[in-house]
Amino acid sequence: MAIKYDLTIIGGGPGGYVAAIKAAQLGMKVALFEEDKLGGVCLNWGCIPTKSLLHSAEFMEEANHFGLDKKDLTKIALDKVIEMSRTASDNLSKGVNSLMKKNKIDIYKHRAYPKKIDNEFFVNTTSDEISSKNMIIATGCKPRTIGDIKFSNLIWSSKEAMIPKFLPKKLCIIGSGAIGIEFASIYNALGSDVTVFESQNKILPQFDNDISNEAKKIFEKKGIKFELNAKIGKIVEDKKNVSFKNVDQNVVCDALILSVGVNPNLDKDFVNSLNLKLSDTGYINTNHNYETNINGLYAIGDIIGAPWLAHKAMHDAINCVTHISTGNDTHKPKENHIPGCIYSLPQIATVGFTEQQLKDNNTPYKTGNFPFLANGKSQTMSNSYGFVKTLFNSETGEVLGAHLIGPDVTEMIATFGLAISSESTEDEFINTVFAHPTLSESIHESVLSAFEKPLHF
Repeated sequence: MAIKYDLTIIGGGPGGYVAAIKAAQLGMKVALFEEDKLGGVCLNWGCIPTKSLLHSAEFMEEANHFGLDKKDLTKIALDKVIEMSRTASDNLSKGVNSLMKKNKIDIYKHRAYPKKIDNEFFVNTTSDEISSKNMIIATGCKPRTIGDIKFSNLIWSSKEAMIPKFLPKKLCIIGSGAIGIEFASIYNALGSDVTVFESQNKILPQFDNDISNEAKKIFEKKGIKFELNAKIGKIVEDKKNVSFKNVDQNVVCDALILSVGVNPNLDKDFVNSLNLKLSDTGYINTNHNYETNINGLYAIGDIIGAPWLAHKAMHDAINCVTHISTGNDTHKPKENHIPGCIYSLPQIATVGFTEQQLKDNNTPYKTGNFPFLANGKSQTMSNSYGFVKTLFNSETGEVLGAHLIGPDVTEMIATFGLAISSESTEDEFINTVFAHPTLSESIHESVLSAFEKPLHF
């Protein structure tokens, strides 16, 4: 049976399901293809379950702070920690299913290989032929590996690392980006001996230098070890452990996490069936309206390239569907307007330009910095690691960047995101009354540091 829709979406992750909801709200008849659980990697194997694991890890650290034996807690709690993370994901996936029903969106649990005939896109299911004038590809990414290495019981991607069958005594992690650092925090708090290998000369290579340096100091105090300028040789797995060479050092560990980036979720049949144009790195090329080289075909989220963030995919979805509905031009978000967050212990959050980028662009700037050590709320939490760093144009006062490391900074970064997107200056910050005692007072103090003098440091 042939069924006609206004819009067909391939992929039920944050980009795909938000696009479906937005389109339904605008009166479109929508079909969504997702062969696995709704919510995609983010909800099922990424953002949500890792945050549950990190919450449990934070509890372990707190328990140890109050004199409870972390090792004893770990023995009791590992299965429960994993169970809680899976429950959080399952509950939210069910919630997305409910939203689909509420908005009368049809879900097809099939892998979609679309073809275009004249001005219509067609996808065959086991019983129906689905057609639509417009289509959105939101198929996301998958973990990258090294060479021909396969993920296994001892060599883990982020997925295997979320559901471990055992707690490794010695864990190695290759890659010190967001995922690598989050798992380093999780397993360190659970009692593993963690070493992170990074090919560059600093951890968190994409972040502001002050953040990278401070993060390394804090993590090392917690017992996490780092090997910089790493050159990883052949990785060998046997029944009991994993071994590899780093420069002239032989490394043996109980488990290895590969955190070396992602690859686009596209296969040759999919690309060939639509004659899609891709970038040199394999991502789908789109214009400012998210249009591909094929009329009526759009792409959003991770599948169009960095930054690979769920909140960016959701923003893409709203912009893209609005364009399809109205025909009006839209614009992809500026990369420096998109916040980046790491939910490690401590948390890290950033938005805008780094100090090095301002130097490279010859932009005149002022820097403010305020340590959480001098913040009353952080002292009451016994969590006073880190700082708030702010960057302003020294000629116009416009806020150019913010880089935070410390307690709950992933919640605080939205203040700076709003300020940057609205082109705020120091005046808005200085003249805003920040509640006391709160962590957000550190925002105020950091701005005062850049333009006057902080009151409490």
